[in-house]
Amino acid sequence: MIEPHRHCLNCGISIPPDKVFCSDKCRIEYLKKRKAMMRTQYMFLGIVVLILLYYIITIFLK
Repeated sequence: MIEPHRHCLNCGISIPPDKVFCSDKCRIEYLKKRKAMMRTQYMFLGIVVLILLYYIITIFLK
């Protein structure tokens, strides 16, 4: 039978069930990746909003 365990959110290695990351290095890497991903999502959302505003403004100016 397999012992209860989790996997590190960053590298995926097996860790005890009470931990989330295998090391501080993995925790820092994960947070950096997550921050970069959030920045990309906000940029994408900003572009979508600008495009929608452009179309809304052009409709009202006709």
